[in-house]
Amino acid sequence: MRPELRMLLLGAVLLGGCKEAEQPSVSAKARVLAKPGPVWGRDLANALGLHDWELCEELGAYDCITEAHGITLGGVEPTELGIDRPLADASVSAPIAVDRVAVAACGERLARDEQGPAVLFGPVLEEMDARSRRAVAQDLVRRILARHPTETEISGLVELYDTIAPLTDDPTREWSIGACMVVATSTEALFY
Repeated sequence: MRPELRMLLLGAVLLGGCKEAEQPSVSAKARVLAKPGPVWGRDLANALGLHDWELCEELGAYDCITEAHGITLGGVEPTELGIDRPLADASVSAPIAVDRVAVAACGERLARDEQGPAVLFGPVLEEMDARSRRAVAQDLVRRILARHPTETEISGLVELYDTIAPLTDDPTREWSIGACMVVATSTEALFY
């Protein structure tokens, strides 16, 4: 994904929180815990219909979650690196690792859907209109967050296309990966 589109997506996510929105549920316990990388990876893989090892590879050889970004994503490596406890605080590179995995996983799902049969992005691959974007947005939230989406979430994802389309030669690809990435890297997806 092009850097300017990635920044645009980030801005859309941040500005999306400023709109009048439906009130979120309040947790009985006022705390959240980050999902360890393998847990988030497994959740993402299941949501996208992929195997854990198909999410992302660095340099074509190293699994992103267990090898390349394992420590960054809250893992341990006691045998070779001597790290037997997760880092006390999130690494400064953790958001970059999360973005890397999400972009690769969403891109892999889109590539497979283009080859067929489509699992997630079929409606927008057939016709890129508001109705098909809405169907994909609903499916993304249902699959990745395991709940029904709010109207605000659907509208935000559908409208993201209008911002992305003028900036790219392939708006279907950029919107599909971008919308998937927005949901996959949301606070709700990354934390318990």
